[in-house]
Amino acid sequence: MTELIQPNKDSLSELLGPQLAGSGELLFCTDFDGTLVNFTGVPSETELPEKTGDRLKRLVTLENLHLAVISGRGFEELEELVPLENITLAGNHGLKIRFQDGRIRKPETGEEIKETIQKINSEVQEAFGKLNGVIIENKGFGLALHYRQYDGDTGRIKEEFYEIWNRHAIPLLEVIQGAKLVEIRPKEWNKGDAVELLRRGLNNPLTIYVGDDTTDEDAFAVLTEVENGFPILVAEGENPDTGARFRLENPDAVNDFLSALYSYLVR
Repeated sequence: MTELIQPNKDSLSELLGPQLAGSGELLFCTDFDGTLVNFTGVPSETELPEKTGDRLKRLVTLENLHLAVISGRGFEELEELVPLENITLAGNHGLKIRFQDGRIRKPETGEEIKETIQKINSEVQEAFGKLNGVIIENKGFGLALHYRQYDGDTGRIKEEFYEIWNRHAIPLLEVIQGAKLVEIRPKEWNKGDAVELLRRGLNNPLTIYVGDDTTDEDAFAVLTEVENGFPILVAEGENPDTGARFRLENPDAVNDFLSALYSYLVR
């Protein structure tokens, strides 16, 4: 059962105080869709609210805080959505990362992966490209099928998608299910791996990860194994399948959490 966090300064003092007093350093990681912003149904229409962007900018000014946005979005798209300097941006579930100091970690995708995604994309476009409410996102070394706004039989959508996948499946790729989407991605890396990489580079500081989706569970799993990890699920109610220990109710509560975190850290 997750513990619901009240996003205020006193609550954060009680939650983080003992751990933060030990190291002084904090790594704050967050998902994007469904966490910093509400789902819009059409990924291309999503924008970071000005208020949320301002609160992220304030956090970036803090010397001992390291901010990372880790998203399933393509890296270039994430850069446009979160146009902030001096933060870490990780797209495609952490496959491509721009670190806080500007260094880039690029995925090593072989020709087999690229060719397979190309073949799958062609068949997916043919099967679903003309359906209203279905959005196909080709990420180059991955592919996502969004059906949040589709009014038809979503079970049939997924069934046909898996039929296409099974015709082209290779060991280097896997299928994951997220919030109203199915996605093919390289098997070698996930959000948990990205969090571990960031933690190692900072000597394993106190780490918060906030996310709402099944793809965030890899990051939650990493943080439940360490004493100074705080995995936070964004959900209106309890989720018995989550590995998170804490919960915020929605993106508005996340926004309040950002403000409270800044107030607590500059106390």
